[in-house]
Amino acid sequence: MSRCALTSSSACAGDAAAGPEPAGHVRPPAPLPCLSSKIPPRRLLNPAVPQRFRFAPSPRPAGRPGGEASVPPLLCPAPYIAAAAASRSSLTAPGMLHAAASPRALLLCALLWHLAAGYEKLPTAVNITWSSINFKTILQWQPKPSGYLYTVEIHGQTSDVKRKCILTSETECDVTDVLRNVKETYTAHILSVKPAEMDNFEEPPFAVSEKFTPYSQTVIGKPEIKDYSQKGSKLNVMFKDPLTPYMFPNGSFLSIQDIFQHDLEYKLYYWKDQSSGKKDVTTKSHNFEVSVDNGKNYCFCVQGIIPSRRENRNGQESMVLCTSVGRNILDEYGTEVFIILAVIAVAVITLAIVLPVVLCKRKKAKKARAVREKELLNGV
Repeated sequence: MSRCALTSSSACAGDAAAGPEPAGHVRPPAPLPCLSSKIPPRRLLNPAVPQRFRFAPSPRPAGRPGGEASVPPLLCPAPYIAAAAASRSSLTAPGMLHAAASPRALLLCALLWHLAAGYEKLPTAVNITWSSINFKTILQWQPKPSGYLYTVEIHGQTSDVKRKCILTSETECDVTDVLRNVKETYTAHILSVKPAEMDNFEEPPFAVSEKFTPYSQTVIGKPEIKDYSQKGSKLNVMFKDPLTPYMFPNGSFLSIQDIFQHDLEYKLYYWKDQSSGKKDVTTKSHNFEVSVDNGKNYCFCVQGIIPSRRENRNGQESMVLCTSVGRNILDEYGTEVFIILAVIAVAVITLAIVLPVVLCKRKKAKKARAVREKELLNGV
Protein backbone atom coordinates (compact mmCIF):
# COMPACT_ATOMS: atom_id res chain seq x y z
CA MET A 1 0.00 0.00 0.00
CA SER A 2 1.28 3.48 -0.82
CA ARG A 3 2.39 6.04 1.74
CA CYS A 4 -0.72 8.14 0.87
CA ALA A 5 -3.08 5.23 1.50
CA LEU A 6 -1.35 4.34 4.75
CA THR A 7 -1.54 7.91 6.00
CA SER A 8 -5.19 8.29 5.12
CA SER A 9 -6.20 4.86 6.41
CA SER A 10 -4.44 5.38 9.73
CA ALA A 11 -6.13 8.74 10.12
CA CYS A 12 -9.54 7.17 9.46
CA ALA A 13 -8.85 4.39 11.90
CA GLY A 14 -8.05 6.96 14.56
CA ASP A 15 -11.31 8.76 13.84
CA ALA A 16 -13.29 5.54 14.13
CA ALA A 17 -11.73 4.75 17.46
CA ALA A 18 -12.57 8.21 18.75
CA GLY A 19 -16.31 7.66 18.14
CA PRO A 20 -18.91 9.81 16.37
CA GLU A 21 -18.41 13.56 16.44
CA PRO A 22 -21.03 15.85 18.02
CA ALA A 23 -23.26 17.84 15.76
CA GLY A 24 -21.81 21.07 14.53
CA HIS A 25 -18.25 19.98 15.28
CA VAL A 26 -15.69 21.36 12.80
CA ARG A 27 -12.84 19.00 12.10
CA PRO A 28 -9.38 20.67 12.03
CA PRO A 29 -7.52 20.60 8.70
CA ALA A 30 -6.00 17.23 7.92
CA PRO A 31 -2.21 16.95 7.46
CA LEU A 32 -0.95 16.89 3.90
CA PRO A 33 -0.63 13.29 2.65
CA CYS A 34 2.34 11.80 0.87
CA LEU A 35 4.97 14.15 2.31
CA SER A 36 8.36 12.61 1.73
CA SER A 37 10.16 11.72 4.93
CA LYS A 38 13.29 13.02 3.32
CA ILE A 39 12.12 16.62 3.30
CA PRO A 40 12.87 18.52 6.49
CA PRO A 41 9.80 20.41 7.78
CA ARG A 42 11.66 23.71 7.44
CA ARG A 43 11.75 23.22 3.68
CA LEU A 44 8.01 22.78 3.13
CA LEU A 45 7.11 26.43 3.56
CA ASN A 46 10.33 27.80 2.13
CA PRO A 47 9.60 31.11 0.37
CA ALA A 48 12.44 30.37 -2.02
CA VAL A 49 10.35 27.73 -3.84
CA PRO A 50 10.02 28.89 -7.48
CA GLN A 51 6.73 30.55 -8.46
CA ARG A 52 5.90 27.77 -10.88
CA PHE A 53 5.39 25.45 -7.90
CA ARG A 54 2.70 27.64 -6.30
CA PHE A 55 -1.02 28.27 -6.83
CA ALA A 56 -2.69 31.67 -6.55
CA PRO A 57 -5.82 31.68 -4.38
CA SER A 58 -8.90 30.75 -6.38
CA PRO A 59 -12.02 32.96 -6.19
CA ARG A 60 -14.70 31.60 -3.86
CA PRO A 61 -18.26 31.57 -5.18
CA ALA A 62 -20.98 33.21 -3.14
CA GLY A 63 -22.88 30.97 -0.80
CA ARG A 64 -20.05 28.40 -0.56
CA PRO A 65 -17.53 29.50 2.04
CA GLY A 66 -14.36 27.54 1.62
CA GLY A 67 -15.32 26.36 -1.89
CA GLU A 68 -13.28 26.92 -5.03
CA ALA A 69 -14.47 28.00 -8.44
CA SER A 70 -11.92 25.99 -10.36
CA VAL A 71 -9.62 23.05 -9.66
CA PRO A 72 -6.07 23.09 -10.98
CA PRO A 73 -5.08 20.11 -13.10
CA LEU A 74 -3.66 17.13 -11.27
CA LEU A 75 0.03 16.61 -11.95
CA CYS A 76 0.64 13.79 -9.51
CA PRO A 77 2.14 10.60 -11.06
CA ALA A 78 -0.04 7.55 -11.48
CA PRO A 79 1.06 5.86 -8.22
CA TYR A 80 -0.01 8.91 -6.23
CA ILE A 81 -3.33 9.26 -8.05
CA ALA A 82 -4.08 5.58 -7.37
CA ALA A 83 -3.08 6.00 -3.75
CA ALA A 84 -5.33 9.03 -3.44
CA ALA A 85 -8.24 7.11 -4.98
CA ALA A 86 -7.69 4.23 -2.55
CA SER A 87 -7.57 6.66 0.33
CA ARG A 88 -10.77 8.36 -0.85
CA SER A 89 -12.66 5.08 -0.96
CA SER A 90 -11.59 4.24 2.59
CA LEU A 91 -12.55 7.58 4.12
CA THR A 92 -15.92 8.25 5.72
CA ALA A 93 -15.50 11.72 7.27
CA PRO A 94 -16.14 14.57 4.84
CA GLY A 95 -13.16 16.58 6.11
CA MET A 96 -10.71 13.74 5.48
CA LEU A 97 -12.22 13.07 2.10
CA HIS A 98 -11.60 16.67 1.12
CA ALA A 99 -7.99 16.52 2.37
CA ALA A 100 -7.21 13.34 0.44
CA ALA A 101 -8.73 14.73 -2.75
CA SER A 102 -7.05 18.14 -2.44
CA PRO A 103 -5.31 18.92 -5.74
CA ARG A 104 -2.72 21.02 -3.96
CA ALA A 105 -1.76 18.14 -1.68
CA LEU A 106 -1.49 15.79 -4.64
CA LEU A 107 0.60 18.30 -6.55
CA LEU A 108 2.92 18.74 -3.59
CA CYS A 109 3.24 14.95 -3.40
CA ALA A 110 4.19 14.85 -7.05
CA LEU A 111 6.82 17.55 -6.70
CA LEU A 112 8.44 15.96 -3.67
CA TRP A 113 8.42 12.57 -5.31
CA HIS A 114 9.96 13.98 -8.48
CA LEU A 115 12.74 15.82 -6.68
CA ALA A 116 13.52 12.94 -4.33
CA ALA A 117 13.64 10.50 -7.22
CA GLY A 118 16.08 12.76 -9.08
CA TYR A 119 18.47 13.18 -6.14
CA GLU A 120 18.43 9.52 -5.10
CA LYS A 121 20.26 8.58 -8.28
CA LEU A 122 23.22 10.90 -7.65
CA PRO A 123 26.36 9.35 -6.12
CA THR A 124 27.94 11.01 -3.11
CA ALA A 125 31.59 11.87 -2.52
CA VAL A 126 33.95 9.30 -1.00
CA ASN A 127 37.55 9.33 0.31
CA ILE A 128 37.17 12.86 1.70
CA THR A 129 40.48 14.15 3.08
CA TRP A 130 41.81 17.38 4.60
CA SER A 131 45.26 18.53 3.42
CA SER A 132 46.64 21.46 5.41
CA ILE A 133 50.15 22.97 5.57
CA ASN A 134 50.75 26.23 7.47
CA PHE A 135 46.93 26.65 7.66
CA LYS A 136 46.45 26.58 3.90
CA THR A 137 43.76 23.91 3.73
CA ILE A 138 42.58 21.95 0.68
CA LEU A 139 39.60 19.57 0.82
CA GLN A 140 39.83 16.61 -1.58
CA TRP A 141 37.45 13.79 -2.50
CA GLN A 142 36.37 11.34 -5.21
CA PRO A 143 34.92 10.53 -7.75
CA LYS A 144 34.98 12.89 -10.72
CA PRO A 145 31.35 13.94 -11.32
CA SER A 146 29.48 12.99 -14.49
CA GLY A 147 26.05 14.49 -15.09
CA TYR A 148 26.06 16.38 -11.79
CA LEU A 149 28.20 18.86 -9.82
CA TYR A 150 29.48 19.37 -6.28
CA THR A 151 28.93 22.14 -3.74
CA VAL A 152 30.92 22.30 -0.48
CA GLU A 153 29.42 23.42 2.82
CA ILE A 154 31.66 24.08 5.83
CA HIS A 155 29.94 23.58 9.20
CA GLY A 156 31.61 24.95 12.33
CA GLN A 157 30.61 24.14 15.88
CA THR A 158 29.86 27.78 16.66
CA SER A 159 29.92 29.52 13.26
CA ASP A 160 27.37 29.75 10.47
CA VAL A 161 27.40 27.40 7.49
CA LYS A 162 29.56 28.71 4.66
CA ARG A 163 29.50 27.54 1.04
CA LYS A 164 32.57 27.15 -1.15
CA CYS A 165 33.23 25.86 -4.67
CA ILE A 166 29.56 26.10 -5.64
CA LEU A 167 28.54 23.87 -8.57
CA THR A 168 32.09 22.71 -9.29
CA SER A 169 33.18 19.79 -11.42
CA GLU A 170 36.50 19.56 -9.57
CA THR A 171 37.28 17.13 -6.77
CA GLU A 172 39.15 19.55 -4.53
CA CYS A 173 38.34 22.88 -2.91
CA ASP A 174 40.49 25.51 -1.18
CA VAL A 175 38.61 26.26 2.05
CA THR A 176 41.35 28.29 3.76
CA ASP A 177 39.41 31.55 3.95
CA VAL A 178 36.42 30.00 5.76
CA LEU A 179 38.58 28.40 8.48
CA ARG A 180 39.90 31.64 9.99
CA ASN A 181 38.90 30.59 13.49
CA VAL A 182 41.72 28.07 13.60
CA LYS A 183 40.80 26.65 17.01
CA GLU A 184 37.25 25.72 15.96
CA THR A 185 36.36 22.22 14.79
CA TYR A 186 34.80 21.91 11.35
CA THR A 187 33.11 19.30 9.17
CA ALA A 188 32.57 19.51 5.42
CA HIS A 189 29.35 18.51 3.67
CA ILE A 190 29.93 17.78 -0.01
CA LEU A 191 26.59 18.02 -1.83
CA SER A 192 25.89 16.22 -5.10
CA VAL A 193 23.59 18.47 -7.10
CA LYS A 194 22.17 19.10 -10.54
CA PRO A 195 22.08 22.76 -11.60
CA ALA A 196 18.47 22.50 -12.79
CA GLU A 197 17.36 21.29 -9.36
CA MET A 198 19.09 23.91 -7.21
CA ASP A 199 15.76 25.39 -6.05
CA ASN A 200 16.36 24.74 -2.32
CA PHE A 201 13.18 22.64 -2.21
CA GLU A 202 14.72 19.23 -1.59
CA GLU A 203 17.82 18.36 0.43
CA PRO A 204 20.35 16.93 -2.07
CA PRO A 205 22.42 13.86 -1.17
CA PHE A 206 25.70 14.69 0.52
CA ALA A 207 28.70 13.12 2.22
CA VAL A 208 30.21 14.31 5.51
CA SER A 209 33.95 14.54 6.15
CA GLU A 210 35.78 13.73 9.33
CA LYS A 211 36.18 16.54 11.86
CA PHE A 212 39.06 18.95 11.29
CA THR A 213 40.62 21.46 13.70
CA PRO A 214 43.27 23.60 11.95
CA TYR A 215 45.13 24.51 15.14
CA SER A 216 45.79 20.89 16.08
CA GLN A 217 45.97 19.27 12.65
CA THR A 218 47.68 21.58 10.16
CA VAL A 219 51.25 20.55 9.32
CA ILE A 220 54.09 22.94 10.16
CA GLY A 221 55.96 23.74 6.96
CA LYS A 222 59.70 24.05 6.31
CA PRO A 223 61.53 26.88 8.11
CA GLU A 224 63.74 29.08 5.91
CA ILE A 225 67.41 29.25 6.92
CA LYS A 226 68.56 32.87 6.61
CA ASP A 227 72.23 32.60 7.57
CA TYR A 228 74.76 30.29 9.21
CA SER A 229 78.42 30.31 10.14
CA GLN A 230 81.02 28.16 11.87
CA LYS A 231 83.76 29.99 13.74
CA GLY A 232 86.13 27.86 15.69
CA SER A 233 84.05 25.53 17.85
CA LYS A 234 80.75 27.45 17.49
CA LEU A 235 78.05 26.81 14.90
CA ASN A 236 75.45 29.59 14.51
CA VAL A 237 72.21 29.11 12.55
CA MET A 238 69.51 31.76 11.97
CA PHE A 239 66.13 30.98 10.37
CA LYS A 240 62.65 32.42 9.63
CA ASP A 241 59.15 31.18 10.51
CA PRO A 242 56.96 29.77 7.73
CA LEU A 243 54.17 32.18 6.71
CA THR A 244 50.43 31.45 6.73
CA PRO A 245 47.78 32.62 4.22
CA TYR A 246 46.18 34.87 6.84
CA MET A 247 47.03 38.58 7.01
CA PHE A 248 47.26 41.38 9.52
CA PRO A 249 45.11 44.48 8.92
CA ASN A 250 48.18 46.18 7.39
CA GLY A 251 48.39 43.47 4.70
CA SER A 252 51.42 41.54 6.01
CA PHE A 253 51.11 37.79 6.43
CA LEU A 254 50.92 36.10 9.82
CA SER A 255 53.66 33.59 10.56
CA ILE A 256 53.02 30.33 12.35
CA GLN A 257 54.74 31.92 15.38
CA ASP A 258 52.05 34.62 15.42
CA ILE A 259 49.35 31.92 15.68
CA PHE A 260 50.97 29.24 17.85
CA GLN A 261 53.02 31.65 20.00
CA HIS A 262 54.44 29.75 23.00
CA ASP A 263 53.15 26.39 21.74
CA LEU A 264 55.75 26.45 18.94
CA GLU A 265 59.34 25.27 19.31
CA TYR A 266 62.17 24.63 16.85
CA LYS A 267 64.68 21.81 16.83
CA LEU A 268 68.12 21.89 15.19
CA TYR A 269 69.58 18.58 13.98
CA TYR A 270 73.34 18.68 13.29
CA TRP A 271 76.03 16.11 12.54
CA LYS A 272 79.60 15.84 11.28
CA ASP A 273 79.90 15.89 7.54
CA GLN A 274 79.93 12.33 6.09
CA SER A 275 78.76 10.96 9.45
CA SER A 276 75.40 9.41 10.40
CA GLY A 277 75.36 10.29 14.13
CA LYS A 278 72.93 13.19 14.72
CA LYS A 279 72.61 15.54 17.66
CA ASP A 280 69.73 17.94 18.34
CA VAL A 281 68.94 20.99 20.41
CA THR A 282 65.62 22.87 20.95
CA THR A 283 64.83 26.58 21.16
CA LYS A 284 61.83 28.96 21.06
CA SER A 285 63.86 31.71 19.43
CA HIS A 286 65.03 32.01 15.81
CA ASN A 287 68.73 31.40 16.42
CA PHE A 288 70.84 28.39 17.35
CA GLU A 289 74.38 28.40 18.74
CA VAL A 290 75.95 24.98 19.41
CA SER A 291 79.42 23.73 20.22
CA VAL A 292 81.17 21.64 17.56
CA ASP A 293 84.63 20.21 16.95
CA ASN A 294 87.06 22.81 15.74
CA GLY A 295 88.14 22.37 12.12
CA LYS A 296 85.40 19.81 11.33
CA ASN A 297 82.62 20.48 8.87
CA TYR A 298 79.02 20.03 10.00
CA CYS A 299 75.66 19.59 8.26
CA PHE A 300 72.32 20.63 9.80
CA CYS A 301 68.57 21.23 9.31
CA VAL A 302 65.76 22.91 11.31
CA GLN A 303 62.26 21.59 12.14
CA GLY A 304 59.19 23.16 13.82
CA ILE A 305 57.54 21.23 16.69
CA ILE A 306 54.26 21.57 18.66
CA PRO A 307 54.93 19.60 21.89
CA SER A 308 51.33 19.97 23.13
CA ARG A 309 49.92 17.95 20.23
CA ARG A 310 49.14 14.28 20.39
CA GLU A 311 49.50 13.87 16.62
CA ASN A 312 51.36 15.82 13.92
CA ARG A 313 53.80 17.13 16.50
CA ASN A 314 56.76 17.35 14.12
CA GLY A 315 56.73 19.69 11.14
CA GLN A 316 58.60 19.46 7.87
CA GLU A 317 62.41 19.67 7.95
CA SER A 318 64.24 22.49 6.22
CA MET A 319 66.75 21.85 3.47
CA VAL A 320 70.09 20.41 4.64
CA LEU A 321 73.10 22.76 4.56
CA CYS A 322 76.76 22.13 5.42
CA THR A 323 79.66 24.29 6.55
CA SER A 324 82.96 24.41 4.64
CA VAL A 325 85.62 25.06 7.29
CA GLY A 326 88.96 23.47 6.23
CA ARG A 327 87.32 21.85 3.28
CA ASN A 328 89.75 20.69 0.55
CA ILE A 329 88.94 20.33 -3.12
CA LEU A 330 87.76 16.74 -2.69
CA ASP A 331 85.37 17.72 0.11
CA GLU A 332 84.16 20.72 -1.81
CA TYR A 333 83.55 19.15 -5.21
CA GLY A 334 83.66 15.40 -4.62
CA THR A 335 85.71 12.58 -6.13
CA GLU A 336 83.74 12.66 -9.40
CA VAL A 337 85.16 16.07 -10.30
CA PHE A 338 88.67 14.88 -9.38
CA ILE A 339 88.35 11.88 -11.70
CA ILE A 340 87.20 14.09 -14.55
CA LEU A 341 90.13 16.44 -14.04
CA ALA A 342 92.54 13.49 -13.97
CA VAL A 343 91.20 12.14 -17.25
CA ILE A 344 91.56 15.53 -18.88
CA ALA A 345 95.15 15.84 -17.61
CA VAL A 346 96.10 12.41 -18.96
CA ALA A 347 94.55 13.28 -22.32
CA VAL A 348 96.54 16.53 -22.53
CA ILE A 349 99.81 14.82 -21.61
CA THR A 350 99.21 12.06 -24.13
CA LEU A 351 98.45 14.56 -26.85
CA ALA A 352 101.57 16.54 -25.97
CA ILE A 353 103.74 13.43 -26.41
CA VAL A 354 102.12 11.88 -29.43
CA LEU A 355 101.63 15.00 -31.52
CA PRO A 356 105.35 15.91 -31.83
CA VAL A 357 106.23 12.35 -32.76
CA VAL A 358 103.60 12.28 -35.48
CA LEU A 359 104.73 15.65 -36.84
CA CYS A 360 108.37 14.56 -36.86
CA LYS A 361 107.59 11.38 -38.78
CA ARG A 362 105.56 13.28 -41.31
CA LYS A 363 108.43 15.74 -41.80
CA LYS A 364 110.98 12.95 -42.36
CA ALA A 365 108.68 11.18 -44.80
CA LYS A 366 108.20 14.37 -46.78
CA LYS A 367 111.97 14.98 -46.96
CA ALA A 368 112.65 11.43 -48.12
CA ARG A 369 110.03 11.76 -50.84
CA ALA A 370 111.61 14.99 -52.08
CA VAL A 371 115.06 13.30 -52.32
CA ARG A 372 113.69 10.42 -54.39
CA GLU A 373 111.96 12.77 -56.77
CA LYS A 374 115.22 14.72 -57.26
CA GLU A 375 117.19 11.54 -58.04
CA LEU A 376 114.64 10.50 -60.63
CA LEU A 377 114.90 13.84 -62.38
CA ASN A 378 118.74 13.71 -62.48
CA GLY A 379 118.64 10.20 -64.01
CA VAL A 380 116.49 11.40 -66.88
